[in-house]
Amino acid sequence: MGMRSGKALKVRKVVAKKAVAKKAAPKQAAPKKAAPKVVTRTVTKTTDRNAAIRALAQRIVDVTVANDEAGMFALYDERVESQEANNPPSVGIQALRDKFAAFAQMMTDGVFLPRSVAAEGKTIVIEWDGRMTLAASGRIIEMREVAVHEIENGKIVRERFYYDPALLAP
Repeated sequence: MGMRSGKALKVRKVVAKKAVAKKAAPKQAAPKKAAPKVVTRTVTKTTDRNAAIRALAQRIVDVTVANDEAGMFALYDERVESQEANNPPSVGIQALRDKFAAFAQMMTDGVFLPRSVAAEGKTIVIEWDGRMTLAASGRIIEMREVAVHEIENGKIVRERFYYDPALLAP
């Protein structure tokens, strides 16, 4: 046991010295990591493809609420097709003028206010709440109407109006 324990003691001392030497040795700096790669992206301003159609929708609302007939006709293409409820379409700007004149004679006063407006691509849809006094009977009616406008080159080329035509009976 004598020799073995002496050898074991020496081995322990050597191991202990190495451990102390490791602790005492100055720490080496960790290898530097490469800086993160910076990815640059060009940010472009996105174009609102529906800005023009929404502006036209707002113009339709503005001229309708103001009863601006000249402003209204300026929104139409010369070859416009306009269809009221279940009637066949009127074709052309003069036919549209005639239709507006007949509508104006049908009532003594009226106001239409937009309930909701949707405009995207080439289509504008406006839900209107209307209140009118019918000229023939003096009866005041309230009606809801949905107008669908199709747009080409910034002008209305086709429109359809959906409402209950029975409301307009004298």
